[in-house]
Amino acid sequence: MKTDEAAGPEIEMPNVAEACRLAVKVLNKTMDGAVASPEKLELFVMSLDEDGKCVHKTLSEDEAKAVIAEVEAETAAAGDT
Repeated sequence: MKTDEAAGPEIEMPNVAEACRLAVKVLNKTMDGAVASPEKLELFVMSLDEDGKCVHKTLSEDEAKAVIAEVEAETAAAGDT
C-alpha cells in the first residue's frame, strides 16, 4: 500500500499467513478467557487471483490448527498471554 511521501514511508502489507496469525492474536485477546481452537474460530481468506478476480477460502480444521499453534508458540516465546 502506497502512502503520500509527505505522510511517511511506504507501508508493507502482510502476506496471507501473517494476516491470519494477526487475526488469531487479536481474537485471542478478545475472547474473554476462552482458548482459541478450530471449533471456536473459523478462519476465512479472501484474496485476488492472478486475473484480479476475488477468491475466497475457508481454512480447513488442520490449517486453522496450524495457524493457532504458530500463534501460541509465538506468544509463549514472547511471554505474552
